[in-house]
Amino acid sequence: MFRIPQVLACSLALPFNFIVVDPSAAQSLPPPDGYDTLTPAVTVPVASYDFAILGMKPGMPIEDALSIAEQHLGGGLLPVGGTLQVTSPDGKAFRTDLRVGYETPEIDFFLRNQSAEPYDSIQIDVSTPATGSVVTAIRREVRVPAREGPDAAALRAQLEGLYGPPSEIPTPLPNPSWLWALNLDYAPIPLPEPYDPTAYSPCNRGLPSSGRYEYRLNDQLAGDRKCGVTFSARHDANGDTITMWFKLIDYNLVVQDHDAANAQIDEKLNAAAEPSDMKL
Repeated sequence: MFRIPQVLACSLALPFNFIVVDPSAAQSLPPPDGYDTLTPAVTVPVASYDFAILGMKPGMPIEDALSIAEQHLGGGLLPVGGTLQVTSPDGKAFRTDLRVGYETPEIDFFLRNQSAEPYDSIQIDVSTPATGSVVTAIRREVRVPAREGPDAAALRAQLEGLYGPPSEIPTPLPNPSWLWALNLDYAPIPLPEPYDPTAYSPCNRGLPSSGRYEYRLNDQLAGDRKCGVTFSARHDANGDTITMWFKLIDYNLVVQDHDAANAQIDEKLNAAAEPSDMKL
């Protein structure tokens, strides 16, 4: 069950329950009495592929990414986190404070959907301490006056100059989107010729849209997912404004973080329970 579904948008089936109760929890703070900790077990390098958003890449230490984002925005990002609790069938519990990401404050539904005001929003997802609290995904959403932004053709030309031809074109003009994908070995997945958008996708459908930790791995990540990394862009021209979306997720890193964190959680859940000493 979830008390703050925006923190970890995942439904976990029994025998485990995942409860998020405190959106201000921080990985860097000492855990409260009775809480467990995830400790660094895997060293993750900064990604070697070219994809980046404002210079931020998966594998980058979260402190470095926050410095870039906050310098660009001229202000700080808000932490997103809570209490992770996983409970075994016999009642053994693993409970820890966990920070799962950071986001630009004051970017609400009204601003996105009922206003023409420019804005720039950044969301960064972060791995658990088991893999060193590094960036797993970055999302950026930016709206500019039409006179100041590129048209769709110019944006695509810029992106292709950086990353080559896309692997998929999910939506066509007038408001197109493009997807670049790398396979599990980080090799580019080319756009097939001939290309039929109704019958082809370089990645499994239903991959998660964030890089946040979940105890129960997304079914598409657990299967033959084909894609190790995706970078996507979308362009929406609407009268006097242009809105653009960019998203970069390293699914290989998400799975690596899941495995490293779950190993520590399962170790406690599978250990013999010590008798309590409460006054009865």
